[in-house]
Amino acid sequence: MRNLELKSSATRAIRSQASAVSRHVPRILIIEDELLIALMIEEMVRQIGYRVSGVAHTISMASKEFAKRNYDAVLLDINIGGRFHATTADHLVSRGIPFAFVTGYDYLVDPRHEKIPVLQKPFEPAHLRAVLETLAGPATLAPANGS
Repeated sequence: MRNLELKSSATRAIRSQASAVSRHVPRILIIEDELLIALMIEEMVRQIGYRVSGVAHTISMASKEFAKRNYDAVLLDINIGGRFHATTADHLVSRGIPFAFVTGYDYLVDPRHEKIPVLQKPFEPAHLRAVLETLAGPATLAPANGS
């Protein structure tokens, strides 16, 4: 009977540790207006071991996601709906939220945002991983299929 209690206790401890680790996986908010690109980024983020807290295709959707505060870092497309939304970047900066611009354009960002990391499209998973590690730290779990 004592052996069964020890096994049960050990199983609970392992489950508790796994749950604690899973809570520490950085959550990434993706703001990208091109649906296929957003899906590609979302899949890459998951494959390298991070969680996706949400995907916003418009600035209005992004505002709703910001209100949830369930993310650790943001990937922000420089150009949403044909416009650069400096106020969105300013919002993230003012709240101390780590983020990176994601862009397919070759122009430079506004000088006040020149220290923000830029992920140039198209990019490889290794580039994305490097940016996410800079923003939110390393993924703490091995990549999981379908997460």
